[in-house]
Amino acid sequence: MKPVKVMLAGIGGYGDGYLCRLFGLSDKGMAEVAGLIEPFPACCQRMDEVTRRGWKIFPSLDEFYKNNDCELAVISTPIQFHTRMIKKALSEGSSVLCEKPLTGDARDIDTLINARDRAGKFVMIGYQWSHSDAILSMKRDVLSGVYGKPEFLKTIVLWPRNKTYFKRGSGWAGKISDADGTLINDSVANNATAHYLHNIFFTLGKTLDTSLTPDTVKAELRRANPIENFDTAIIECGFTNGAKSLFIASHSTEKNLEPSFEYRFTNGTIEFDEASGGHIIGKLNDGTSRDYGNPFADQLNKLDIAFNNVMKARNGEKAFVPCGIETASAQTLCIAECQKQGIKNFPEERKRLAEGELTYIDGLYDELISRYKKA
Repeated sequence: MKPVKVMLAGIGGYGDGYLCRLFGLSDKGMAEVAGLIEPFPACCQRMDEVTRRGWKIFPSLDEFYKNNDCELAVISTPIQFHTRMIKKALSEGSSVLCEKPLTGDARDIDTLINARDRAGKFVMIGYQWSHSDAILSMKRDVLSGVYGKPEFLKTIVLWPRNKTYFKRGSGWAGKISDADGTLINDSVANNATAHYLHNIFFTLGKTLDTSLTPDTVKAELRRANPIENFDTAIIECGFTNGAKSLFIASHSTEKNLEPSFEYRFTNGTIEFDEASGGHIIGKLNDGTSRDYGNPFADQLNKLDIAFNNVMKARNGEKAFVPCGIETASAQTLCIAECQKQGIKNFPEERKRLAEGELTYIDGLYDELISRYKKA
């Protein structure tokens, strides 16, 4: 089998996970790494291994594509670069796996669809859960009618983040836009916990590879940290199929709560939380249950799917893209509606500073959990 010729843009931060996976795929003869894109190589903690392997580093996509090509471009860069990098890779004949979210600007959606269609390549957006075997198995049962009609889907994620988190990168964290006006919309709902908001839309999609964009969006957005955008969100959505949803997320609580969800249907409920042992459990009204497994079991399964899609393309077969541009756009459109609704600061008297320069809001953890449980 001829190895997949691949390029990775962004080798620090989340890109480190891709880099490690590529080490393994290269060792197995499955990947030929054509180049790595990184303007700040010092951010990579594995430079010694990169150097040992002789992998070339380029400062930009333009520099890479001057004298190189690849079948698959993996893009793991800040949000504001997604659109231009996807378009560049497609124009050079590469298929794309780009990290979530799709873009910070909903106006880019049609442009990206057109660029993909002109190139005749596939574009995958890396929402981890949309590529998870557990989530895909669950969704197949939802689509087959096992649980009946969706009624109410709720999710909560409370992940405290300190000053260092909001100072990461080149100053884009927590920003609505960059200096030239490019929309970033980096926030708790559009970055760290975006997978779990998107999964609501993905679960409601009419086919395995689609999402359902909310028809109505009501957002309560709050800010505790000295950032431009929000760090706490309560987002309520309504859908054309009659379902409703509630999403609660915050970086400003004192304590941590891992992702939990409860999806209610006419014939049963699907749940995921620490009490379920880290597995998605479907509970039907007839008393039976189904265990779909752990959605976090392999968070880089998306790269394996992308490699398989390159193989399919070589044989003229259709790619399997669980989360493409249109599917990922549900999240982008929801966030765009949220951003229109304004952000309020938490009262100064409620702010507390914990060890590690964590700013949190006194009592917020209990308030958000109570709101979730009552819904």
